[in-house]
Amino acid sequence: MDLQPPSLLAQLPRPLHASTGSTHIGEVYSLTESKKRKRYEVVVAVDGEAVNIYNIQTPKLVTSYAVPPQSSFSCRPCSVRRKLGSSVKRQTYGAVNRPERQIKSFVEESGNGSSAPTISSSSFSVKDSNSPTIFVGIIPTTASEDNDEKDPFDVLTVHQDGRVRRLSSDLGTQRWSVRHSEIAKPSAHEVHACFLIEFEDAKKSLFKRRQDLAALALGNITDSGVDEPSILLLVSHPANSERISPNDVKVQMFSVPANASASGLAVDESQRMRHLLTVNMPGVDGLETLESRGVRWDFHSGSAGLNLSFEQGFINFDLSQYSPTVTSQFILEGEQFSSLMRISPQTVIGAGKSLIALYDTQYQSVQRSIPVGDIQASVSSEKTAFIGYFAKLGIAVASKGSSLLAFDLSPSNTAFGSSFKRPRDGLLIDAIGRGIGLCDARSETPSKRRRTEEQLALTSAEADKWNQLMNGLEASKKSKDADRFDGTVKEYFGTQLLPTSQPIHPELPILLLSKIFSWKETTSDERMSSSPSFRLSVDLWPKLTINWLVQLGYLCASNVEIAVRRSFKPRILPRLPTGSLSQALIDADPSLRRLIVVLQGPAPADTDELAYGLRAFLGKARSYSTTLEETAKAITSGAEDNSKTSMELISSDLQTSLAVTFRGLNTNLQKLHDYPISSITNSLRSTLSRGELVSLIHHLRLSLATGGYIARFTENPPTPIIPSQTKPKLDLKTITDLLSASIDAIGPSGWISANSSDLEPDADLIADMKFEISAALAGVEEATFLKGILKEYMAFADTFSSNEDISSNKETSSKAVSSKKAKKSSREPAEAHAESKRSHLVRKEKLNGAELLVFTSAGGEDGADGDSAGKILPLSLKAPTPAVSQTKVMKSTGEVKPRSGREIGLLRRKQVGKYSFERLFV
Repeated sequence: MDLQPPSLLAQLPRPLHASTGSTHIGEVYSLTESKKRKRYEVVVAVDGEAVNIYNIQTPKLVTSYAVPPQSSFSCRPCSVRRKLGSSVKRQTYGAVNRPERQIKSFVEESGNGSSAPTISSSSFSVKDSNSPTIFVGIIPTTASEDNDEKDPFDVLTVHQDGRVRRLSSDLGTQRWSVRHSEIAKPSAHEVHACFLIEFEDAKKSLFKRRQDLAALALGNITDSGVDEPSILLLVSHPANSERISPNDVKVQMFSVPANASASGLAVDESQRMRHLLTVNMPGVDGLETLESRGVRWDFHSGSAGLNLSFEQGFINFDLSQYSPTVTSQFILEGEQFSSLMRISPQTVIGAGKSLIALYDTQYQSVQRSIPVGDIQASVSSEKTAFIGYFAKLGIAVASKGSSLLAFDLSPSNTAFGSSFKRPRDGLLIDAIGRGIGLCDARSETPSKRRRTEEQLALTSAEADKWNQLMNGLEASKKSKDADRFDGTVKEYFGTQLLPTSQPIHPELPILLLSKIFSWKETTSDERMSSSPSFRLSVDLWPKLTINWLVQLGYLCASNVEIAVRRSFKPRILPRLPTGSLSQALIDADPSLRRLIVVLQGPAPADTDELAYGLRAFLGKARSYSTTLEETAKAITSGAEDNSKTSMELISSDLQTSLAVTFRGLNTNLQKLHDYPISSITNSLRSTLSRGELVSLIHHLRLSLATGGYIARFTENPPTPIIPSQTKPKLDLKTITDLLSASIDAIGPSGWISANSSDLEPDADLIADMKFEISAALAGVEEATFLKGILKEYMAFADTFSSNEDISSNKETSSKAVSSKKAKKSSREPAEAHAESKRSHLVRKEKLNGAELLVFTSAGGEDGADGDSAGKILPLSLKAPTPAVSQTKVMKSTGEVKPRSGREIGLLRRKQVGKYSFERLFV
């Protein structure tokens, strides 16, 4: 599950008396074949104002019923919506304390052909009890009970003193009113929470292990699904007690029959409410007493879990066992939760002092969190109170002051969101490193116990050295002193920061990155409704440490994300947005030099991250090129000497910046080419605009033309060449693959749906690419033809180069003999002369941006011609064998020893001449 800042569902009306008035929010049901089903709606009762119904899915105000200004509600309202043929009927019920105790009903019918709905109201005065009503609910019945009864349900109300009342749906008839003897037994208790459960749901969870209770609840009913009763749970506390213990809480279970007689003949209370069970809640380790005013109870019918939430935490009791047991809990002593609500068997959402978070009760961990300050409400000082969770929508509804909020808890992965199978939660892998105790400790100063355990594994000298490193890094970060940061790191290692200096612990680079990068809150202008309110930023830039981390491959987006997550605890951050690292480096250095430094490292980068950096390089190159052209025009337009000199300086700076930008662009392209073409295409399509893709195509075409791959030697390049655009040089495969990916990223629809102003440039671009494809095919044909002609020359050149390598290796081995200094010194002038002679035979030329190596034969230099000039290949197509070396290398020891004259003569006699002929006699 993900947790994002909530959206505003509706702005609720304020109570007429702001100081004493309150707002109560209940649920809306539908009835289908005497089965209650929860709707995606809530009913809101506001004291002295109205009773409103809001749709959660849309969201919108569905209907509203006004109440007298002196009205005061005592509990949550309840509403039922039924479809009767072509009409729709809504019936909403609420308990009013003032001006007199009564149960109030609003009935709305629409769809009978009239344009406006028909609204009526009725009430039932409560005269047999002075205790306030704490619960209003509905019990499904059968419509055939009375001939004039049309609504298949009754209304059930519960008072704080334990009196239960059953009324007809129109509130015109009181079926019965009883204070059961089992409720009256603990006279010192008051009912604080009530829950009505359908028998079908109770059989699956609450009575799963208690078949005796299920049989007792059914009584003499034998047919399943016919007139099944409802199960009523009452949770009572000791009366007039400010603090309670879990052992003092009683849970009483009753069976309420589906149908009840209004004639009063059924005088036995067991026929109205059949008592099933009375149990006391078990004690909880580490929890003695609770403040009764801050306690909230909730029941999860799917797992038979009775949930207790209070200011310090949450406890879940399983009522399906023979004796209630504690299945999960978490308690935070320093926290003050305003509301806690269970949304799955393992996950709870809670609103604390500073965070609203998702907690895993099984592994005691924080899964996701957002700051309370991210919630925009009309009254910021009001506390957040959770109302309900709609699992199919993935929405948790809460109220904050007069605002109705919706928290979207659906998974971010669309594959899970579109599947009927819900993703699993409560996994151990998701809880590692997110423990509640760990986060609580990191939010304050580290505990002495943890510090002691850490130092026990180190010697005193190592502990002092580590503490010195931590203090130095913290001081450098606060003072923004990059040089001091580098000095602290070098002092810790005692050497220069080199990749091969010594092995390091993998956690140390994460620590350094957490001091370099951090999360910064965005301003209100930069914040979007769907984007996070924090962004990645660079606090300081220690060059030596950065270069060291880059060379080791530790400076990458994944490590930076791990570092900032650890430094930001107890907050659980969402996933870093695409391009966060690139954007942070761009914000810290608009010249893009820091981004280039990171790209030149061996650490892998995601294709989306590389595409984001590619967009920055393309935009910067376009900006520099435009400014450079304008400056060149101003210089050539006859400006004054002073202004001309300044413009030339500006032009020189722009050329330098443009060279840096193109170096980063080509480096980015080389790194992007390491991924599959399909991934590159998807990233380019999702990140770059059409104009940026066209600019990338132009750049790759220019690299193709100036690389000597398709241009003929007699042709001029298609556009003026900027030398910086070809450094570092892109190989042919990189150019062709990225060019294909760029064209595919635009796609057929992108080429066809171009604006009218882009049609002519696109036509020229397509024509140029057709010409280049033709030239490339001609180049392939020419290369194949030349390869056939030069095949023998190439074979001879390969043997010559291999023999030259062998001789050079032997010469290198002979030079390793340090005892032969005189021979070495006499041989050096000859080698220098040979090297200088070879350098004259090879020269470099550059044509259309392509670097060429031109070889000149030794015979041509001496003025010889014919065969002596080396223009005819030997018959064997093999280079001359090198002369016998004066030294040899022992195979067993690798020792270099001089050869004897006899051995040298033997090897010379064994050598075969350039051409040898043998006559065969048959």
